[in-house]
This record gives sequence, structure tokens and C-alpha cells, in this order.
Amino acid sequence: MSEDHGGIRGIYVASVTPFREDASLTLDVRAYVEHVVWLSESGVRGIVAFGTNGEGPSVSLREKMEVLEELFARGLPVDVVPTVAQGNLPETLEILRFLEEYPARAIMVLPPYYFKPVSPEGLASFYERVMGATRHPVILYHVPKYAVPVPPELVERLPVWGVKDSGGEPGYAEAVLASGKGVLAGTEDDLWRRITGGSSGVVSALANFVPELIVETYEAARSGDEHRGRALSERLKEVRAMTKEHDSRAALKRLAEARHGVPLGTVRPPLVPAPDGYDPDRVLRAVMKTWGKED
Repeated sequence: MSEDHGGIRGIYVASVTPFREDASLTLDVRAYVEHVVWLSESGVRGIVAFGTNGEGPSVSLREKMEVLEELFARGLPVDVVPTVAQGNLPETLEILRFLEEYPARAIMVLPPYYFKPVSPEGLASFYERVMGATRHPVILYHVPKYAVPVPPELVERLPVWGVKDSGGEPGYAEAVLASGKGVLAGTEDDLWRRITGGSSGVVSALANFVPELIVETYEAARSGDEHRGRALSERLKEVRAMTKEHDSRAALKRLAEARHGVPLGTVRPPLVPAPDGYDPDRVLRAVMKTWGKED
């Protein structure tokens, strides 16, 4: 069963980032905050800002600071975990210094992602400087599909909270947990196994538009209800498949917008928007039918 590692547990939404649907592709701060307001009323523990589903590498440092400043000013009843994915040490330290003024629940830090391979000593040198620049708990971001992998030995060595595991390699989460550090799963796939296997929670993309379904599955796993937890986990796999017809970030925005009515706009290049014929209402009906929640 999962442990409560320093209060970081439960469902964290991999919050999408709205960009206006005009030539400027300006980040819509108001829409971002209103989306988080809606999420805060759904039972989720918090949000992770500017990760992969939040198009973090496509958002400037200034834009991130503007959004985070407004989010913290609203005092919403959810944890805020900013993702730092600047790819260089000076900007990483700059945003960490900025966040010292705010009550972030933790900070998720991606390794610099251009130079590969990188030695464990090089990664340790980077993260040691990160640790020296923040009072907040640090979660290392392991996403080998896009970035430099974070070895479990490094997680054990550093005074960090733990890792967000978006790699899913066999034995990886188990090795981190065995070292006494925490794990947040980076996918809803097989959520029952991940939570009962020791993960404290999940950073969920699907929670952008069906947060209540992810919370329901998590609670079933936490309660030890194996029959229900496994069944709901299988349904989540079907729901995930329904979002993969087009770029998932573009689809997630359309689906969330269909739920709460806040215009979430488009994506920034190199990602491409959902096609004109995309029907989020049709997808939502199929999702709710799968979940047995048809009107």
C-alpha cells in the first residue's frame, strides 16, 4: 500500500496550458487559473504546472512566473507543484529563487535534456545546486522518453522527496521505494498496481477533464478494494485510449473545455491542434458510458 511521504499523495493534475487561438498564441492566464479553480472543486490533491502535458518547454520563464504568481495569489485549496524544465542552470536557479516567496507544495525538476549521455556525477552536480537554492521539497522528473534518465541510485543519494516516474521501466519504482524515497506515478495505466505497489499518487493527464474518475480509482486502491480498484483501473485504460486519436495535449484542452466551458485555446508549435472535426462531446459521452455514468 502507498505511504504518505510528507503529505505528497493523491491525485495531481498534469494541468494543461491555454494559448489563445490567434496569431499571437499568447498564454491565457485567466483561463489557466479558471481551469485550476474548477479542478480544485473536484477532489484532486493538487496540480503540476508546466510539465509535459502543460507544454512546459514551450512556455517562457516570464510566462511561468506570471501564471504562478496569479495562482498563489488566489489561495486555492490545492497543492501547486511547479515543474522546472529550463534545460540550463542559470534559469533553473532564477525560477527557484522566484518560488522561494511562494508556498509551493514541492518543485519538480527535469534534468537538463540536451546533452546525452550524462554521467551520474554531472546529474548530481546539477541537482546539488538545485537543492542549495530552494527550501521546497524537490521531486526529480524521470521521463526518459524526452529527457536524460534519472537513475534510482541518484534518487537515493540526494536529499530529495523522490521521483515522478514517467518511464515505467520494470523495477524502477520499486528501487526508488526501497531507498525510502517517494514515487508519483506518471501515468494512470494500471493505477491499482502502482498505488498498491507503494506509489504515493499519480500525476494524471486525464484528470484535466475527468478528475472525479481518477479520484474514484485512487480511493478504491487506497481502501484496498481489490475488485473495484482493478475494475476501475481497466476502465481508465479505455479512457486513455480515447484521448490518443490526436495530440493528447490538444485533445485534453478540448475535452476539459467541454466539461467546464472555460476556453482553453490551442497548443503551441511544434504541437498541432485537434482538427476542426474533432468532437469532444462525443468523446465525453463515450467516456461516461465506459464508466457507467450515462445520463
